[in-house]
Amino acid sequence: MTFLTDAAKYFNSEPHQVAAWNALETKIPSFLLEDFKRAYRAEPKPQPPPQPTRVFGNSWEGIYQCAAVAGAKYPECVAAQWALESGYGKYLSGKNNFFGIKGKGTAKQTWEDYGQGTVYITAEFKDFNTPLDCVQYLVDRWYKNYKGYKGVNRAFDRDNCAYLLKTEGYATDPNYVSKLIKLMNDNS
Repeated sequence: MTFLTDAAKYFNSEPHQVAAWNALETKIPSFLLEDFKRAYRAEPKPQPPPQPTRVFGNSWEGIYQCAAVAGAKYPECVAAQWALESGYGKYLSGKNNFFGIKGKGTAKQTWEDYGQGTVYITAEFKDFNTPLDCVQYLVDRWYKNYKGYKGVNRAFDRDNCAYLLKTEGYATDPNYVSKLIKLMNDNS
C-alpha cells in the first residue's frame, strides 16, 4: 500500500512515470485494476468527528462529575452514596458497582436492616461496564422520575435529597441519612 500511496503522491506525468504505470497495469488483473481506479477516483467519505471519551476517576470528584453529567440535581449526594456504599471506592459490590445496586451479576454477602437489627444475606449485585454507566443507572432510577416514581431530584436541598433516598426505600440502614449528610459535610 505504501508503494501506491507514494506513486500517487509523486506522480506528475513524467514520461518515465507514465511508462512505469503502464507496465504495472499490464501485470495487475483487470478486475483489480478497475476496483482500484474506482476507489482512487471516489470522493472521500466524510468521517464523523471523534467523540470525546469521558473518563471519570474512582474518587469523590470523579463520581461528583459523573453524577452531574448523568443529571443528578445534587451530585454531592451521589458522591456521598459512593463513599458510604463502597468505602470511598475500595469495596465494590459488583464490577464498577459503587452503590450496592442489586441485579444479575456478582453474588456477595451483605447486610440489611429491616427494622429488627442487622441481618446478613447473600445477594446478587449488578455489574456495569464503566463507573459512568453505574452512576447513570442510579441517577436515572432514583434521582430522576422513573416509571411512576418521583425522583429525589425534587428535593429542595442536598440534605432533603438524602432524606428522600431513605424514605423512598433506597437503603435499609436506619442511620443512612445522617451518614450521607456527614459525608457531604466532611467532603464539601
